[in-house]
Amino acid sequence: MNNETTQRAGLAPVLWYLALTFAATFALEGWLILRGVRFDGDVLGAGQSLWLMAVMWIPGLSALVVTRFVEGSPLKAGLSLRIGPLAPYLLTVVLTPLAFAAMYGLTWALGLSSPDPSLTVLAAHTGGEEILTPDIVFKLLLPMSIFLGPLINFIFGLGEEIGWRGFLLPRLMVLGKVRAHLLLGVIWGLWHAPLIWAGFNYPGYPVAGMAMMCVLCLAFGLFINEMTLRYDSALLAGFIHAAVNAQGFGIWPWLFPGTDPILGGGAGLTAVLVWILIGGAAMMLFSRRRKRGETA
Repeated sequence: MNNETTQRAGLAPVLWYLALTFAATFALEGWLILRGVRFDGDVLGAGQSLWLMAVMWIPGLSALVVTRFVEGSPLKAGLSLRIGPLAPYLLTVVLTPLAFAAMYGLTWALGLSSPDPSLTVLAAHTGGEEILTPDIVFKLLLPMSIFLGPLINFIFGLGEEIGWRGFLLPRLMVLGKVRAHLLLGVIWGLWHAPLIWAGFNYPGYPVAGMAMMCVLCLAFGLFINEMTLRYDSALLAGFIHAAVNAQGFGIWPWLFPGTDPILGGGAGLTAVLVWILIGGAAMMLFSRRRKRGETA
């Protein structure tokens, strides 16, 4: 009976968190969609980008409210608001562009797209065709997306990750790691449903895109969950999220225009495969380290 009471006490904050997060998100995004806002254009307008940034903070704000007023826990400890060691941040800076290079290299190898180093499609939208040379792309834009992109995107990635990895992940761990990974991945993917319906990530695939987003969140979640659990830091999760967004919405889609979003690129099956390999490797590595620590 004592164990059952403890489980119920732990379930209530999770239900409050999910109710707040999904109600606020779906209400805001539903209102935007009814006003005709779409996210399937080649270039997002300033207004669309600002709305996306605002939506990214809903999970974090919900987590702050539930942690403080439902659980009554200290925010720093209750949400893993710590920086942690420097090494995983440096690893993220190196690993993320390599992961996207693998995703788009696989996309190219499978014949799903081919590279356009002059970014002619982007130039056609910006009117700067004579400016975007291959030298500019690889010597300026790509390094900026690697080193500055995570810092610029961090504040918005953190908004999501205070909720998903800072609040929800550790509270789902009572179900066991595998169930926690699976459940969080599906929840995270479904949270994107209205945006996917409005063309985000998978333009032209409103229903298949929702399913694909859940699969992507499961695959990418394997890596970001393992990193968060290993270093007990929602700030690290926010940095990883920011680094991935910097690459995913950076120059790669312009370097490989016309990629089928379900099959290739940074959000399709090629991305799922790469993240499963990376996340699986992280899980095995951390598991071995834990075992060595137990037997030492």
